[in-house]
Amino acid sequence: MRTALPGRIPTPLSPSSTTFPSAVTTPRSGRSWKLLLLTCILGWLLPSTAETAANKYLDMDLTQLMEVTITSVAKKPQLLADAAAAIFVISQEDIHRSGVTSIPEALALAPGLQVARISSSKWSVSARGFAGYTSNKLLVMIDGRSVYTPAFSGTFWDMQHTLLEDIDRIEVIRGPGGTLWGANAVNGVINIITKKAQETQGGLLRLGAGNQDKFTAGARYGTKINDHTFARLYLSADDRDSNILAASQEDGYDGWQNLQTGFRMDGEEEASSQWTLQGDLFKNQGDQIIAPFWIDRPPYATVNYCTQSAEGGNLTGSWQRSSNNGDRLTLKSYYDYTHREESTYTQTFQILDLDLQYETELGPRNSLTMGAGFRRIHGSFSTSFQIRIPDQTKDLYSVFLQDQISLLPERLWLTLGSKYEHNDYTGSEWQPSGRLLWKPAEQHSIWASLARAVRTPSMVEYGGAFTVGAYPTPLGTGRVQFVGNQEIGSEELLAYEAGYRWQATSQLFLDLALYYNDYDQIYGTVPRRDPPDLNQVWSGNLEGEGYGLELALNWQASRALALTLTYGYQELNLEEKGIPEAGADGVDLSEVTTPRHQASLRASLDLNEQWQLNGWLRYLDQIQGSTSLAHNTLSPIPSHILLDLNLIWKPREDLELMLVGQNLLNSSQLQYITELVTPPTEIERSVYAKISWCF
Repeated sequence: MRTALPGRIPTPLSPSSTTFPSAVTTPRSGRSWKLLLLTCILGWLLPSTAETAANKYLDMDLTQLMEVTITSVAKKPQLLADAAAAIFVISQEDIHRSGVTSIPEALALAPGLQVARISSSKWSVSARGFAGYTSNKLLVMIDGRSVYTPAFSGTFWDMQHTLLEDIDRIEVIRGPGGTLWGANAVNGVINIITKKAQETQGGLLRLGAGNQDKFTAGARYGTKINDHTFARLYLSADDRDSNILAASQEDGYDGWQNLQTGFRMDGEEEASSQWTLQGDLFKNQGDQIIAPFWIDRPPYATVNYCTQSAEGGNLTGSWQRSSNNGDRLTLKSYYDYTHREESTYTQTFQILDLDLQYETELGPRNSLTMGAGFRRIHGSFSTSFQIRIPDQTKDLYSVFLQDQISLLPERLWLTLGSKYEHNDYTGSEWQPSGRLLWKPAEQHSIWASLARAVRTPSMVEYGGAFTVGAYPTPLGTGRVQFVGNQEIGSEELLAYEAGYRWQATSQLFLDLALYYNDYDQIYGTVPRRDPPDLNQVWSGNLEGEGYGLELALNWQASRALALTLTYGYQELNLEEKGIPEAGADGVDLSEVTTPRHQASLRASLDLNEQWQLNGWLRYLDQIQGSTSLAHNTLSPIPSHILLDLNLIWKPREDLELMLVGQNLLNSSQLQYITELVTPPTEIERSVYAKISWCF
């Protein structure tokens, strides 16, 4: 029998069932998008009394793209042209011109990422397959601080809401990063890097409002403490309206509010030493519908209209010292506290992380990077009829070593490395990699890599249980559960990658990546045999392959017009070991939630010195989703196109007004059906305006 992933669903056993509405969409009429299009056309035709001048962003020579400094691939500064990995950099200007209001929305700018909005506060963000609300093979960091939850190994995106204007860049690696970043960096690494305090001096005030983003605000003030120390404070607040249910077109009851504040300080003790101290506090709350909501009495399955809330804070400190011969020592530590409450569970995490890194040159041909780390995770949970996770404290120890060898000066480099980790679940894990970079000419970079990465089990998969059905018995209420397995090993990936970057002209830049992933021990579930019952137990019983290509093309068509085209093709095939074809009683959500084709086209046009017009067109191929964790049924989400437009007016250097329209081609659009027990929600067309003032 083909068994279940969190989504490989057993037959429901409740005598009465509460199912989700169908995912079939129903168009709704609306005129707001027409008004926005008219405004954009008028803006295009507005005459300018000043001489037309291209924005600095559009006037940039695209050869500078190859010279962008990144840190996520080698865990130290290097040029994008020298990175033997599939990496894409989302700049602050990209974020600004896109008109997005959240980090997940900005991630859709990168090729190879599948980004879908589930509700006002929920997102599915994944790389190279395995999409889901708790996508667990993608490591997400903010300034090097891991933000995934150890309970499910996924990222709660409603808890990651730093001020967008303070982001310097987002480095998106598609492919494994376990050699440097450790377990869970399987299919990708996202590192959100904020600006240094000295780059955000003075004040910023931003206010916005619209039909969906009812209220959005941000404020920041940066100051110089002394000649060597700079600081900033920020505050952001958001109130987003609810969407609509896909079946009934009624209120989706998924509104969301967020409040976050934080600070950053940067200083230099002397020319060779620098330090950073930063922290955040946040609190948010949202509504949601849970159906079926399993209870221990008739009717067993109900609909629960409830709230979810989260709060927490973090503090990160780093110190770096460089010597005259180029050696560099970095110490970094962070403490992270989060508390999340939902109607089915409550979780509280306290995480302490310590990291040491040393970089040195061993002669003219070898560049060595090494490091060690320690992480302590303490999690406490509430126990309910729906979910049980035992309180626990877990430690993680790690060391890594990576050597970049110059085989041919300025032409050919070989990078070899490995990371060793010891965790309390699976013991010792090795994650080696080898990368080759060849630059046959100044404008060309060709690279290839072979790497092994692992994902260790989450707390739920190792020792937890969650309910997916309830039924009466002579002795009381019986439950069907997904049950943890303390004998489970790590999921394994062996990844083969190759890529090519070409600076064709100063106006044209091409980046291509190909990959083949060999997966083993991927988690599914099998019927529990000891003791035999109706429950499913987690097991590494799946294997398979994933392959595809990712393309990014930047074209500076003129001094006023810039175009960015991205395309991704991906295939994912999984099967239970020893059973080549899926049985009729099982559905592989990991395969059907992965779109085969994705494409994006962004255009940025400077109409004149004061007016800018930006457009973003996205195509997403058909996917499917399960409308209930308790039902073995799939509902298709047809292929669709998303169009965003925004018009920017800068009457003064310190003042900006922006009018934004999102999802303009559809009154509402179903983007994803979560594997959790919330009904399918269509994301409505959004129009909002905002004003930003720098002082």
